Amino acid sequence: MNRNIITIIFTLLPAMLLAQEANNPASEPQIVLEIPSSPLGWVVALVFFVVIIVLIAVIIMLTKKKMDSNSPLNPEIKKDVEEAYARKVKREYLDKQKLLDQKINQVRLRFAIVMGRVKTLLDTLSPDKLFNAICELIQSDVGANRYIIFLLDKEKHELYPFRWLGYSDQIKKVLVLPDNLPHILCYALKKKQNVFKADAEYDPELVKIIDNKPNLNTMVAIPLFSRDRIFGVIHIESFEDGHDKIDDNEAKFLMALPSFIGSAITNADIFMETREELESARLISEKEIAEKRRLHDIFSRYTSSELIEELLKHPEKVDLGGTVKHASILFSDIAGFTHFSSQLSPKEVVVAMNDYLSRMTEVVLDYQGEIDKFIGDAVMARFGVLSDLPYPSQNAIQAAVAMLEELKKLKAEWAQRGMDCFNIRIGIATGPVLAGNIGSTRRQEFTVMGTTVNLASRLEAYNKTLGTTLAIDAESFKYAPKTLNFTMHENQTIRGLDTPITLYTLS
Repeated sequence: MNRNIITIIFTLLPAMLLAQEANNPASEPQIVLEIPSSPLGWVVALVFFVVIIVLIAVIIMLTKKKMDSNSPLNPEIKKDVEEAYARKVKREYLDKQKLLDQKINQVRLRFAIVMGRVKTLLDTLSPDKLFNAICELIQSDVGANRYIIFLLDKEKHELYPFRWLGYSDQIKKVLVLPDNLPHILCYALKKKQNVFKADAEYDPELVKIIDNKPNLNTMVAIPLFSRDRIFGVIHIESFEDGHDKIDDNEAKFLMALPSFIGSAITNADIFMETREELESARLISEKEIAEKRRLHDIFSRYTSSELIEELLKHPEKVDLGGTVKHASILFSDIAGFTHFSSQLSPKEVVVAMNDYLSRMTEVVLDYQGEIDKFIGDAVMARFGVLSDLPYPSQNAIQAAVAMLEELKKLKAEWAQRGMDCFNIRIGIATGPVLAGNIGSTRRQEFTVMGTTVNLASRLEAYNKTLGTTLAIDAESFKYAPKTLNFTMHENQTIRGLDTPITLYTLS
């Protein structure tokens, strides 16, 4: 409004000046203000001034009225404006939602493709076929055009290049990394998590090692692992389309790869060859794969993972058809199980027994033993059947003592929860046993049988007669640890044996 008033004033000012100039003589070149000598002049000037003021006031009033009449919007116009704005906001929202849905569908499609590949990989036991498929996944679905798959050599504790794209074969010799090296790849492997270079620059721990030698300019480091195994790490330097930033959707996709690929390698890991065999041209045969799978299925439940790996590397050590071995057999049983179980509900009994048997199993495996079977609440273990132990009875006796110590810890823990515990009796016998895959045509298991097995079972039960916890035969006593005190019992008649024997009990 103020701008309009100023415009009006400047429009009228020249007219006022021209009117004043018209009253002056034409010969005068300049405007001269003179004070009239008569009252008439004053009246004319006053009237003229009043007229000007009135005109200005009228113009101002008309302008203000015009502006006031235009300020409030017509209700219909206002409604149209609001609807137009709402349509614009809705259109923008739908466009963004459509774009988001497209990205989500792309991610889902990528996941579906990868899951399909992983499903195929789970049936792939040949290391060569397995890693060919993994490389195809990295190139086609991830889009990497420069990458290296490093595998972990557990014996040498180092990462070595196994498959790569976009690098010369020289990396096989120069890019072997100790697994404890301060390096972005080793960090990803240790932490079992993806590392993105863009994020690492803001991580106080990673920023110190991100450029450490060998500087591979790693854009993404993807560890390969399962729940309890570490296999290696994938280094990605660049992508086919040239992008150098990882958005949220791609990050989520890449975050899923460790578990996808890890699942496939986990399934085939037990059938994988050694590093030397993997790097050679040798391919494992389907017959060898079938034999390794069979061995794994037989021994995986009650044998340590280290022993399984050794058996899979040297399957000739196991004769499933039956062989005679010099071994020690251990039987343990719960004393007073009926009284113990009567105080608990069936569910509580199952929970308690699982706790007890899990601890006993760990002790046996710690001393290089093998769980043969669980017979109710009893444990049957063998020492020196699958593993080559120079003195199997020594391992068996040490395991028995450790089982008794573990039981003391269990009693203390249960006592804190207001639960009663029980005692156990253990028997150990050493001698020849027949080991093999024994059973019916429909169900077989690898186990041992013979006089030594029967004697170990009888010695466990004989503890009740002697009021002891650990009884061993004379053959086992030969290599008993000297730090343990045993009491000798001569001429003991054992049920099932024709002649009396000498046995020893832990004092």
